[in-house]
Amino acid sequence: MRRTKIVATLGPTSQNIVAQLVEAGASVARINCSHMTTDEVGAAVRSAREQSDTVSILVDIQGPKLRLIDGIDATGDEVTLWQSGHGPGPNVGFDPHAIGVKVGERILVNDGRIELSALEVAAHMVRARVVRGGTAQGRRGVNLPDTDVKVEMYSSKDRADIAAAVAAGVDWIALSFVQRAEDVHEARRMVPEGVRILSKIERPQALAVLDEICEASDAVMAARGDLGVEIPFARLPVAQRTIALAALRAGIVSVCATEMLESMITGSRPTRAEVSDVTNAVRDGFDCVMLSAETAIGHDPIGTVKAMAAILTEADSVDRIRSPFADTHPDSAAVAAATAALAARLKAKTILAVTFTGHNAELLAACRAPSQIIAATADRRVATRLMARYGVTPVLAPRPHSTDEAIDLAVQAAKRAGLVSDGELIVVCLSRTSPRSDTDTIYVYRA
Repeated sequence: MRRTKIVATLGPTSQNIVAQLVEAGASVARINCSHMTTDEVGAAVRSAREQSDTVSILVDIQGPKLRLIDGIDATGDEVTLWQSGHGPGPNVGFDPHAIGVKVGERILVNDGRIELSALEVAAHMVRARVVRGGTAQGRRGVNLPDTDVKVEMYSSKDRADIAAAVAAGVDWIALSFVQRAEDVHEARRMVPEGVRILSKIERPQALAVLDEICEASDAVMAARGDLGVEIPFARLPVAQRTIALAALRAGIVSVCATEMLESMITGSRPTRAEVSDVTNAVRDGFDCVMLSAETAIGHDPIGTVKAMAAILTEADSVDRIRSPFADTHPDSAAVAAATAALAARLKAKTILAVTFTGHNAELLAACRAPSQIIAATADRRVATRLMARYGVTPVLAPRPHSTDEAIDLAVQAAKRAGLVSDGELIVVCLSRTSPRSDTDTIYVYRA
Protein backbone atom coordinates (compact mmCIF):
# COMPACT_ATOMS: atom_id res chain seq x y z
CA MET A 1 0.00 0.00 0.00
CA ARG A 2 1.37 3.41 -0.97
CA ARG A 3 1.45 5.87 1.92
CA THR A 4 3.81 8.59 0.62
CA LYS A 5 1.97 11.32 -1.29
CA ILE A 6 2.82 13.03 -4.59
CA VAL A 7 2.80 16.80 -5.18
CA ALA A 8 2.42 17.67 -8.87
CA THR A 9 3.25 21.18 -10.06
CA LEU A 10 0.78 22.62 -12.55
CA GLY A 11 1.96 24.40 -15.67
CA PRO A 12 1.36 24.68 -19.41
CA THR A 13 1.30 20.90 -19.97
CA SER A 14 -0.78 20.00 -16.91
CA GLN A 15 -3.01 22.86 -15.77
CA ASN A 16 -6.05 21.41 -17.56
CA ILE A 17 -5.57 17.74 -16.60
CA VAL A 18 -5.76 17.93 -12.80
CA ALA A 19 -8.32 15.12 -12.54
CA GLN A 20 -6.12 12.84 -14.63
CA LEU A 21 -3.09 13.66 -12.46
CA VAL A 22 -5.09 12.71 -9.36
CA GLU A 23 -6.22 9.47 -11.00
CA ALA A 24 -2.57 8.72 -11.85
CA GLY A 25 -1.58 9.13 -8.20
CA ALA A 26 -1.13 12.82 -7.34
CA SER A 27 -2.61 14.06 -4.06
CA VAL A 28 -1.54 17.71 -4.11
CA ALA A 29 -1.59 20.23 -6.97
CA ARG A 30 1.08 22.94 -6.65
CA ILE A 31 0.62 26.37 -8.22
CA ASN A 32 3.83 28.41 -8.56
CA CYS A 33 3.22 32.17 -8.29
CA SER A 34 6.65 33.20 -9.59
CA HIS A 35 5.53 33.68 -13.18
CA MET A 36 1.85 34.52 -12.61
CA THR A 37 -0.18 37.66 -11.96
CA THR A 38 -2.37 37.79 -8.87
CA ASP A 39 -5.50 37.35 -10.99
CA GLU A 40 -3.94 34.29 -12.60
CA VAL A 41 -3.18 32.80 -9.17
CA GLY A 42 -6.83 33.00 -8.10
CA ALA A 43 -8.00 31.65 -11.45
CA ALA A 44 -5.56 28.73 -11.24
CA VAL A 45 -6.84 27.73 -7.79
CA ARG A 46 -10.46 27.87 -8.95
CA SER A 47 -9.65 25.89 -12.09
CA ALA A 48 -7.87 23.15 -10.15
CA ARG A 49 -10.79 22.86 -7.73
CA GLU A 50 -13.32 22.72 -10.58
CA GLN A 51 -11.37 19.87 -12.14
CA SER A 52 -10.99 17.88 -8.91
CA ASP A 53 -12.94 18.25 -5.68
CA THR A 54 -10.55 15.89 -3.85
CA VAL A 55 -7.09 17.26 -4.69
CA SER A 56 -5.28 19.34 -2.08
CA ILE A 57 -4.19 22.69 -3.53
CA LEU A 58 -0.88 24.32 -2.59
CA VAL A 59 0.03 27.86 -3.69
CA ASP A 60 3.77 28.59 -3.63
CA ILE A 61 4.46 32.32 -3.29
CA GLN A 62 7.59 33.82 -4.82
CA GLY A 63 9.04 35.39 -1.68
CA PRO A 64 12.26 37.46 -1.58
CA LYS A 65 14.05 35.79 -4.48
CA LEU A 66 17.17 37.74 -5.50
CA ARG A 67 17.82 37.99 -9.24
CA LEU A 68 19.96 39.58 -11.89
CA ILE A 69 18.22 42.19 -14.03
CA ASP A 70 20.79 42.19 -16.84
CA GLY A 71 23.09 39.52 -18.13
CA ILE A 72 26.52 39.28 -16.50
CA ASP A 73 30.00 38.66 -17.91
CA ALA A 74 32.20 37.53 -15.03
CA THR A 75 35.11 36.23 -17.06
CA GLY A 76 37.63 38.79 -15.77
CA ASP A 77 39.18 39.29 -12.34
CA GLU A 78 36.50 41.58 -10.89
CA VAL A 79 32.91 42.60 -11.53
CA THR A 80 30.72 45.31 -10.02
CA LEU A 81 27.01 44.70 -9.49
CA TRP A 82 24.65 47.68 -9.23
CA GLN A 83 21.13 47.96 -7.96
CA SER A 84 18.93 48.54 -11.00
CA GLY A 85 18.71 52.24 -11.86
CA HIS A 86 21.75 53.27 -9.82
CA GLY A 87 24.74 52.40 -11.99
CA PRO A 88 26.02 51.32 -15.38
CA GLY A 89 25.41 47.63 -14.74
CA PRO A 90 25.30 44.74 -14.67
CA ASN A 91 22.18 45.39 -12.60
CA VAL A 92 20.54 43.35 -9.87
CA GLY A 93 17.06 43.66 -8.40
CA PHE A 94 18.25 44.56 -4.90
CA ASP A 95 20.59 46.90 -3.02
CA PRO A 96 23.57 44.77 -1.86
CA HIS A 97 24.42 47.26 0.89
CA ALA A 98 20.87 47.57 2.23
CA ILE A 99 20.26 43.83 2.47
CA GLY A 100 23.44 43.25 4.47
CA VAL A 101 26.18 41.99 2.13
CA LYS A 102 29.59 42.31 3.82
CA VAL A 103 33.16 42.19 2.54
CA GLY A 104 34.36 38.62 2.14
CA GLU A 105 30.90 37.10 1.74
CA ARG A 106 30.10 34.93 -1.26
CA ILE A 107 27.76 35.96 -4.07
CA LEU A 108 26.56 33.01 -6.15
CA VAL A 109 24.91 33.50 -9.54
CA ASN A 110 22.96 31.12 -11.77
CA ASP A 111 22.66 28.20 -9.33
CA GLY A 112 26.24 28.67 -8.15
CA ARG A 113 27.84 28.36 -11.58
CA ILE A 114 29.41 31.79 -10.98
CA GLU A 115 31.01 32.52 -7.60
CA LEU A 116 32.04 36.01 -6.51
CA SER A 117 33.55 37.32 -3.27
CA ALA A 118 32.64 40.83 -2.08
CA LEU A 119 35.60 43.24 -2.03
CA GLU A 120 33.75 46.52 -1.46
CA VAL A 121 30.16 47.25 -0.50
CA ALA A 122 28.63 50.72 -0.78
CA ALA A 123 25.20 52.18 -1.36
CA HIS A 124 23.51 50.40 -4.28
CA MET A 125 26.61 48.43 -5.34
CA VAL A 126 29.08 45.67 -4.58
CA ARG A 127 32.51 45.23 -6.18
CA ALA A 128 33.52 41.58 -6.16
CA ARG A 129 36.43 39.31 -7.01
CA VAL A 130 35.65 36.55 -9.47
CA VAL A 131 36.31 33.18 -7.82
CA ARG A 132 34.61 31.02 -10.44
CA GLY A 133 33.85 32.88 -13.62
CA GLY A 134 31.30 32.62 -16.37
CA THR A 135 28.40 34.37 -18.04
CA ALA A 136 24.70 34.39 -17.21
CA GLN A 137 21.58 35.83 -18.77
CA GLY A 138 19.27 38.30 -17.06
CA ARG A 139 16.70 37.09 -14.50
CA ARG A 140 19.03 34.36 -13.23
CA GLY A 141 19.00 33.80 -9.49
CA VAL A 142 21.47 35.26 -7.00
CA ASN A 143 22.24 33.49 -3.72
CA LEU A 144 23.98 34.95 -0.66
CA PRO A 145 24.76 31.93 1.53
CA ASP A 146 26.93 33.86 4.03
CA THR A 147 24.60 36.85 4.42
CA ASP A 148 21.88 37.33 6.99
CA VAL A 149 19.66 38.85 4.32
CA LYS A 150 17.70 41.87 5.52
CA VAL A 151 14.84 42.09 3.10
CA GLU A 152 11.09 42.39 3.40
CA MET A 153 9.80 38.82 3.61
CA TYR A 154 6.53 39.47 1.78
CA SER A 155 6.22 41.85 -1.15
CA SER A 156 2.94 43.52 -2.03
CA LYS A 157 2.52 40.90 -4.76
CA ASP A 158 3.10 38.07 -2.28
CA ARG A 159 0.43 39.49 0.02
CA ALA A 160 -1.99 39.94 -2.88
CA ASP A 161 -1.28 36.40 -4.12
CA ILE A 162 -1.97 34.97 -0.65
CA ALA A 163 -5.25 36.88 -0.41
CA ALA A 164 -6.33 35.74 -3.88
CA ALA A 165 -5.45 32.12 -3.13
CA VAL A 166 -7.35 32.19 0.17
CA ALA A 167 -10.41 33.73 -1.50
CA ALA A 168 -10.32 30.99 -4.16
CA GLY A 169 -10.23 28.18 -1.57
CA VAL A 170 -6.56 27.16 -1.30
CA ASP A 171 -5.58 24.46 1.23
CA TRP A 172 -1.86 25.25 1.68
CA ILE A 173 0.37 28.32 1.31
CA ALA A 174 4.09 27.66 0.74
CA LEU A 175 6.51 30.33 1.97
CA SER A 176 9.78 30.81 0.09
CA PHE A 177 13.13 31.66 1.73
CA VAL A 178 11.93 31.38 5.32
CA GLN A 179 14.77 32.32 7.68
CA ARG A 180 13.10 32.37 11.11
CA ALA A 181 9.90 31.37 12.91
CA GLU A 182 8.65 34.98 12.86
CA ASP A 183 8.42 34.75 9.06
CA VAL A 184 5.86 31.98 9.57
CA HIS A 185 3.98 33.86 12.30
CA GLU A 186 3.66 36.86 9.97
CA ALA A 187 2.15 34.68 7.24
CA ARG A 188 -0.18 33.04 9.76
CA ARG A 189 -1.72 36.45 10.43
CA MET A 190 -2.65 36.73 6.74
CA VAL A 191 -4.66 33.50 6.45
CA PRO A 192 -7.73 32.04 8.17
CA GLU A 193 -7.37 29.16 10.60
CA GLY A 194 -8.19 26.42 8.10
CA VAL A 195 -5.38 27.29 5.68
CA ARG A 196 -2.13 25.46 6.39
CA ILE A 197 1.37 26.99 6.16
CA LEU A 198 4.34 25.21 4.55
CA SER A 199 7.84 26.64 5.10
CA LYS A 200 10.42 26.01 2.39
CA ILE A 201 13.86 25.34 3.84
CA GLU A 202 16.34 26.70 1.33
CA ARG A 203 18.84 28.80 3.35
CA PRO A 204 21.51 27.78 5.89
CA GLN A 205 20.00 30.35 8.29
CA ALA A 206 16.78 28.32 8.29
CA LEU A 207 18.64 25.08 9.00
CA ALA A 208 20.17 26.73 12.07
CA VAL A 209 16.72 27.31 13.61
CA LEU A 210 14.94 24.37 11.99
CA ASP A 211 13.12 23.11 15.08
CA GLU A 212 11.68 26.56 15.79
CA ILE A 213 10.46 26.86 12.20
CA CYS A 214 8.89 23.39 12.37
CA GLU A 215 7.02 24.24 15.57
CA ALA A 216 5.61 27.37 13.88
CA SER A 217 4.66 25.59 10.63
CA ASP A 218 2.19 22.96 9.47
CA ALA A 219 4.69 21.57 6.96
CA VAL A 220 8.26 22.03 5.74
CA MET A 221 9.85 21.42 2.37
CA ALA A 222 13.41 20.38 1.65
CA ALA A 223 13.69 22.78 -1.30
CA ARG A 224 16.85 21.28 -2.70
CA GLY A 225 17.27 23.75 -5.56
CA ASP A 226 18.31 26.88 -3.69
CA LEU A 227 19.39 24.89 -0.62
CA GLY A 228 21.81 22.92 -2.78
CA VAL A 229 23.36 26.19 -3.94
CA GLU A 230 23.58 27.83 -0.52
CA ILE A 231 25.22 24.89 1.27
CA PRO A 232 28.06 22.67 -0.03
CA PHE A 233 26.53 20.10 -2.39
CA ALA A 234 28.05 17.23 -0.41
CA ARG A 235 26.03 18.32 2.64
CA LEU A 236 22.68 18.24 0.83
CA PRO A 237 21.69 14.60 1.57
CA VAL A 238 22.45 15.10 5.26
CA ALA A 239 20.49 18.37 5.30
CA GLN A 240 17.59 16.63 3.58
CA ARG A 241 17.48 13.95 6.24
CA THR A 242 17.80 16.56 8.99
CA ILE A 243 14.71 18.34 7.64
CA ALA A 244 12.71 15.10 7.49
CA LEU A 245 13.67 14.18 11.07
CA ALA A 246 12.80 17.65 12.38
CA ALA A 247 9.36 17.38 10.76
CA LEU A 248 8.85 13.93 12.28
CA ARG A 249 9.72 15.27 15.74
CA ALA A 250 7.24 18.12 15.31
CA GLY A 251 4.54 15.89 13.81
CA ILE A 252 4.13 18.04 10.70
CA VAL A 253 4.08 17.27 6.97
CA SER A 254 7.40 17.13 5.12
CA VAL A 255 7.99 17.44 1.38
CA CYS A 256 11.12 16.52 -0.58
CA ALA A 257 11.47 18.60 -3.74
CA THR A 258 13.60 19.43 -6.79
CA GLU A 259 14.85 17.27 -9.66
CA MET A 260 13.34 14.06 -8.34
CA LEU A 261 12.49 12.73 -11.81
CA GLU A 262 14.15 15.49 -13.83
CA SER A 263 15.02 13.24 -16.77
CA MET A 264 11.32 12.63 -17.40
CA ILE A 265 10.82 16.22 -18.54
CA THR A 266 11.84 14.83 -21.91
CA GLY A 267 12.36 11.11 -21.27
CA SER A 268 9.93 8.25 -20.89
CA ARG A 269 11.43 6.56 -17.83
CA PRO A 270 13.42 7.68 -14.78
CA THR A 271 17.13 7.09 -14.37
CA ARG A 272 18.31 4.56 -11.82
CA ALA A 273 19.76 7.39 -9.74
CA GLU A 274 16.36 9.11 -9.68
CA VAL A 275 14.62 5.92 -8.56
CA SER A 276 17.14 5.64 -5.74
CA ASP A 277 16.70 9.32 -4.85
CA VAL A 278 12.92 8.94 -4.48
CA THR A 279 13.35 5.75 -2.47
CA ASN A 280 15.84 7.42 -0.15
CA ALA A 281 13.40 10.29 0.43
CA VAL A 282 10.85 7.71 1.58
CA ARG A 283 13.43 6.05 3.81
CA ASP A 284 14.28 9.48 5.27
CA GLY A 285 10.66 9.79 6.41
CA PHE A 286 9.13 12.38 4.06
CA ASP A 287 5.34 12.55 3.79
CA CYS A 288 5.41 13.79 0.19
CA VAL A 289 7.69 13.95 -2.81
CA MET A 290 7.30 16.73 -5.34
CA LEU A 291 7.39 16.94 -9.12
CA SER A 292 8.24 20.41 -10.46
CA ALA A 293 9.15 20.97 -14.10
CA GLU A 294 8.46 17.27 -14.70
CA THR A 295 4.71 17.93 -14.58
CA ALA A 296 4.66 21.69 -15.23
CA ILE A 297 6.38 21.62 -18.62
CA GLY A 298 7.27 17.95 -19.14
CA HIS A 299 6.14 16.06 -22.21
CA ASP A 300 4.16 13.43 -20.24
CA PRO A 301 2.92 14.67 -16.84
CA ILE A 302 0.54 11.75 -16.32
CA GLY A 303 3.19 9.16 -17.15
CA THR A 304 5.60 10.89 -14.78
CA VAL A 305 3.11 10.78 -11.91
CA LYS A 306 2.47 7.09 -12.62
CA ALA A 307 6.21 6.41 -12.57
CA MET A 308 6.56 8.23 -9.25
CA ALA A 309 3.62 6.28 -7.80
CA ALA A 310 5.19 2.99 -8.87
CA ILE A 311 8.49 3.87 -7.18
CA LEU A 312 6.69 4.93 -4.00
CA THR A 313 4.65 1.74 -3.88
CA GLU A 314 7.85 -0.30 -3.83
CA ALA A 315 9.62 2.06 -1.42
CA ASP A 316 6.69 2.07 1.01
CA SER A 317 6.77 -1.74 1.19
CA VAL A 318 9.99 -1.72 3.22
CA ASP A 319 10.61 -0.53 6.76
CA ARG A 320 11.28 3.15 7.15
CA ILE A 321 12.49 5.40 9.93
CA ARG A 322 10.49 5.31 13.16
CA SER A 323 8.66 8.52 14.05
CA PRO A 324 9.79 10.09 17.34
CA PHE A 325 6.60 12.19 17.57
CA ALA A 326 4.96 10.10 20.32
CA ASP A 327 8.12 10.54 22.41
CA THR A 328 8.48 14.28 21.81
CA HIS A 329 4.77 15.03 22.29
CA PRO A 330 3.60 12.37 24.81
CA ASP A 331 0.42 14.20 25.86
CA SER A 332 -1.01 15.24 22.49
CA ALA A 333 0.02 11.95 20.86
CA ALA A 334 -1.26 9.66 23.62
CA VAL A 335 -4.56 8.62 22.02
CA ALA A 336 -3.09 8.34 18.52
CA ALA A 337 -0.19 6.23 19.78
CA ALA A 338 -2.59 4.00 21.73
CA THR A 339 -4.80 3.62 18.64
CA ALA A 340 -1.83 2.66 16.48
CA ALA A 341 -0.56 0.19 19.10
CA LEU A 342 -3.99 -1.43 19.44
CA ALA A 343 -4.34 -1.79 15.67
CA ALA A 344 -0.91 -3.40 15.47
CA ARG A 345 -1.71 -5.80 18.31
CA LEU A 346 -5.02 -6.83 16.72
CA LYS A 347 -3.40 -6.98 13.26
CA ALA A 348 -6.12 -4.62 12.05
CA LYS A 349 -5.13 -3.30 8.65
CA THR A 350 -7.39 -0.25 8.96
CA ILE A 351 -7.73 2.61 11.43
CA LEU A 352 -10.85 4.68 10.89
CA ALA A 353 -10.44 8.24 12.17
CA VAL A 354 -13.85 9.87 12.56
CA THR A 355 -13.07 13.55 12.69
CA PHE A 356 -14.58 17.03 12.59
CA THR A 357 -11.32 18.98 12.26
CA GLY A 358 -8.93 16.34 10.92
CA HIS A 359 -6.75 16.65 14.01
CA ASN A 360 -6.88 13.01 15.11
CA ALA A 361 -6.02 11.81 11.60
CA GLU A 362 -3.07 14.22 11.56
CA LEU A 363 -1.85 12.82 14.88
CA LEU A 364 -2.17 9.24 13.61
CA ALA A 365 -0.13 10.18 10.55
CA ALA A 366 2.46 11.90 12.75
CA CYS A 367 2.80 8.70 14.80
CA ARG A 368 3.25 6.75 11.54
CA ALA A 369 0.51 4.27 12.40
CA PRO A 370 1.31 1.04 10.51
CA SER A 371 -2.30 0.49 9.42
CA GLN A 372 -3.98 2.40 6.62
CA ILE A 373 -5.67 5.52 8.03
CA ILE A 374 -9.11 6.38 6.69
CA ALA A 375 -10.27 9.83 7.77
CA ALA A 376 -14.05 10.22 7.66
CA THR A 377 -15.25 13.82 7.81
CA ALA A 378 -18.27 15.86 6.78
CA ASP A 379 -16.09 18.84 5.89
CA ARG A 380 -14.76 18.79 2.32
CA ARG A 381 -12.04 21.33 3.18
CA VAL A 382 -10.77 19.06 5.96
CA ALA A 383 -10.73 16.16 3.50
CA THR A 384 -8.70 18.01 0.86
CA ARG A 385 -6.25 19.29 3.47
CA LEU A 386 -5.65 15.73 4.70
CA MET A 387 -4.70 14.56 1.21
CA ALA A 388 -1.13 15.71 1.92
CA ARG A 389 -0.82 13.56 5.05
CA TYR A 390 1.26 10.39 5.05
CA GLY A 391 -0.90 7.26 4.90
CA VAL A 392 -4.23 9.11 5.19
CA THR A 393 -7.12 8.51 2.78
CA PRO A 394 -9.99 10.96 3.39
CA VAL A 395 -13.62 10.04 2.74
CA LEU A 396 -16.69 12.25 3.02
CA ALA A 397 -19.42 11.09 5.40
CA PRO A 398 -22.66 12.87 6.40
CA ARG A 399 -22.55 14.92 9.57
CA PRO A 400 -23.61 12.65 12.49
CA HIS A 401 -25.92 13.38 15.41
CA SER A 402 -24.56 10.77 17.81
CA THR A 403 -21.48 8.65 18.44
CA ASP A 404 -23.07 5.46 17.11
CA GLU A 405 -24.27 7.26 14.00
CA ALA A 406 -20.83 8.81 13.50
CA ILE A 407 -19.18 5.39 13.37
CA ASP A 408 -21.90 3.83 11.20
CA LEU A 409 -21.80 6.67 8.66
CA ALA A 410 -18.00 6.59 8.56
CA VAL A 411 -17.88 2.82 8.01
CA GLN A 412 -20.49 3.07 5.25
CA ALA A 413 -18.47 5.81 3.53
CA ALA A 414 -15.30 3.71 3.75
CA LYS A 415 -17.12 0.70 2.30
CA ARG A 416 -18.51 2.75 -0.59
CA ALA A 417 -14.97 3.87 -1.37
CA GLY A 418 -13.82 0.25 -1.43
CA LEU A 419 -11.47 0.78 1.50
CA VAL A 420 -13.14 -1.54 4.05
CA SER A 421 -14.60 -5.01 3.53
CA ASP A 422 -17.65 -6.58 5.17
CA GLY A 423 -16.65 -8.32 8.39
CA GLU A 424 -13.26 -6.62 8.57
CA LEU A 425 -11.94 -5.80 12.03
CA ILE A 426 -11.12 -2.10 12.28
CA VAL A 427 -9.98 0.22 15.04
CA VAL A 428 -11.97 3.44 15.26
CA CYS A 429 -10.61 6.67 16.71
CA LEU A 430 -13.53 9.02 17.29
CA SER A 431 -12.67 12.68 17.84
CA ARG A 432 -14.68 15.85 17.76
CA THR A 433 -17.98 14.87 16.13
CA SER A 434 -19.05 18.49 16.62
CA PRO A 435 -17.12 21.76 16.97
CA ARG A 436 -17.90 21.82 20.70
CA SER A 437 -16.77 18.25 21.39
CA ASP A 438 -13.20 17.57 22.44
CA THR A 439 -13.40 13.87 23.27
CA ASP A 440 -11.13 11.14 21.91
CA THR A 441 -12.45 7.59 22.12
CA ILE A 442 -11.10 4.31 20.73
CA TYR A 443 -13.41 1.51 19.56
CA VAL A 444 -12.86 -1.92 18.05
CA TYR A 445 -15.48 -2.46 15.36
CA ARG A 446 -16.47 -5.26 13.01
CA ALA A 447 -17.48 -3.73 9.67
